[in-house]
Amino acid sequence: MNLLPDTFHNPYLWPLLLFALLPTLLYLVDRRRARRMDWPALRFFLTRQRARIRWIRLREALLILVRSLALFLVVYALLGPATRVERELSSSSSLNRGLVLVFDTSFSMSYSPAEEAGDLLKRAKARARALLDELRPTDSALIVSPPAVDRTPENNPFDLEKTRLELEDLELGGGPFDLLHAIDNAIGKAALLSADIREIYIFTDHQAGSLPTKEERSLEFLASRLAALDPAPSITLVDCGAPEPSNHRIVEFKSDSLVTGTDSAIGFHARVALAPGAGGLHLRVTVNGEVIASRPLEEKGPAARELSFSHRFSSAGTARVSAELVGEGAGDGLPGDDARHLVIEVLDRLEVPIIQDSPDKGRAGGGHWLDLALFPRYGEGQPPKVIFRPVILGSAESGILARSRVLVLSGIPSVEPRELELIENFVRRGGGLLVFADAGADRLFANDRLWREGRGLLPAALLKRQKAGPGETYHPAAVNLEHPVLSIFKGVSEADLGRLAIRSCWMTGQVKEKAAILSRTSGGSPWIIEHSLSDGRIIFFATGADPADTDLPRTPLFVPLLHRLIRYLALGPSLAIGCNQGGTLEVALEAGEREAGIRLTRPNGESEEIAGSAGTGKRGVSWRKTTQTGFYSFDIGQENSGKRTVTLAVNMDPAESDLERIDADSLELLEQKLGVDKLKHSQGRAGLRKSVVVELEHWPFALLAGLLLLLCELVLLRGFAPRQAGGSS
Repeated sequence: MNLLPDTFHNPYLWPLLLFALLPTLLYLVDRRRARRMDWPALRFFLTRQRARIRWIRLREALLILVRSLALFLVVYALLGPATRVERELSSSSSLNRGLVLVFDTSFSMSYSPAEEAGDLLKRAKARARALLDELRPTDSALIVSPPAVDRTPENNPFDLEKTRLELEDLELGGGPFDLLHAIDNAIGKAALLSADIREIYIFTDHQAGSLPTKEERSLEFLASRLAALDPAPSITLVDCGAPEPSNHRIVEFKSDSLVTGTDSAIGFHARVALAPGAGGLHLRVTVNGEVIASRPLEEKGPAARELSFSHRFSSAGTARVSAELVGEGAGDGLPGDDARHLVIEVLDRLEVPIIQDSPDKGRAGGGHWLDLALFPRYGEGQPPKVIFRPVILGSAESGILARSRVLVLSGIPSVEPRELELIENFVRRGGGLLVFADAGADRLFANDRLWREGRGLLPAALLKRQKAGPGETYHPAAVNLEHPVLSIFKGVSEADLGRLAIRSCWMTGQVKEKAAILSRTSGGSPWIIEHSLSDGRIIFFATGADPADTDLPRTPLFVPLLHRLIRYLALGPSLAIGCNQGGTLEVALEAGEREAGIRLTRPNGESEEIAGSAGTGKRGVSWRKTTQTGFYSFDIGQENSGKRTVTLAVNMDPAESDLERIDADSLELLEQKLGVDKLKHSQGRAGLRKSVVVELEHWPFALLAGLLLLLCELVLLRGFAPRQAGGSS
């Protein structure tokens, strides 16, 4: 062992070494305090004892030296000195190894390289098997994977046979892979391993999205966690990905609305990214399996391009709309993102009850402006070309609410408690509510019964009316143009929306938690607020629907905005029409529907019976095994022998299909901060370490030497003890 240490675990204790000088200082102080006296009678005696006096002085010096050296060695042991030495790993080595195997199970690992069979996860599992095969029975190993597939045994989590079985059961799961979070989790697992050598192996495809840039603080935190472990684990990053992955994909596929009617065409928009050299491709759009459009994708065009289509549905029902990349060069290593799917609900009639304080206000009431925008009058001889069927009411009626998806409050009248209960139940069951607060709104009723400290229908309390000064007007500001309703104002209409005049509006208090302010006035108060109540959604306007507060009803923007609002709110609880691959599909059960005997049909045509669940407090059914992309159908039986079919779409997360790799600078930073060793899957060694650097502690030897010196001190002290009196004189 090298006598000079490489490191000290407690370097902050260096000042304690000054205690080694304490015996010398005490001796010098005591010697200065002693008085020297010349006694002539002793001169003759001292002359004969000079040799003995020299021996006494020598023992005093030895005693001081021993005490100082003993104190030095004790403090030196407290410093934690250690020497790092490299030792060969062999079958005869007495060192026990503990492995933590971390797997990236995101769906980007489903990429299949052209040069071999199987996906990237298969590569990772093959390398992990090689690691486990070279372990001895006394070694241990632990697999870390996402919670959905993490099956760590409870009794003995380090049993190698159980770890091998767990490795074989490992499957792709949902959610992106976070490399730093994975390292943090692996360090915590490594602390559980009782081994002389701890090693962490991370099997990933080096996807750029797994390692955020400029994360030096996080890396420093992880480095401190590594240093706190004894022995500190090594980290090896095993690159299972393809050096130059080739993947063309549909990045996005969306529609103007997820609820439409048979009255007008609906637009579809696709964004496609092509891999270099991908030729002969077409983007094909199908509705219920029937091709409605096909566009060629020129090889010489930009890598990313956008295409738009329009289609008018001829009949009501649930429409399955898919966009697919087809052609000679359509096949690639990641087929999951070559198609994207939407579920569109097509209606031929949508009743829209409008509650107004006085239904007979004529054109002066906001309800009549809403009625006209939803249902244009062309005369009795020409039927309307819209699906909306508005009706102005003076109060809520249970019959029409049972048939409706959306309810509009034009103003905030003081409704009876029974009516208010009907409206709240309508929203909680999944209905949509659109509220316009005009100048005649009953503020006290709104705050006491509709706001109810954030538990009611309103997203905020009404404070007072805010009016623009003489010759001034407010305008919409901070408009959320990414919202599905307001996105129609992007571009040319955005400027028209900004010039819209708002003369007066209600000022509100603080909005409830999780409510979203979609737009404000230039005066700073919220204008449009969205929030939810149970399964229903509510959009609140701080102005009325008539021209008294704003000139919106007189502009061409009013009709498309109102149509968008009604279609958006009509989605109800089906607003989440599906999930990303690996997510959970959830369907709420309605009254009169049975929880047993629900039949699920997967995208590949296979079906099975599943049971509903009330685990979240609501009757419904959930399905987590969504590894296939496409359409999932739930056939739900009803007590009257009827059946309701709910169709949901599952698509690959666009972030998973972006196979851009981690840049070299980020990998170098990992190596500098954490000492990460980079390993290619194709390298000759299996990833096992042929040698290991271990720390040999010096403190036991230093402490033992200090104790031996203290024993020597006792021997020296006995030499100074006075001789016993007696014996022959």
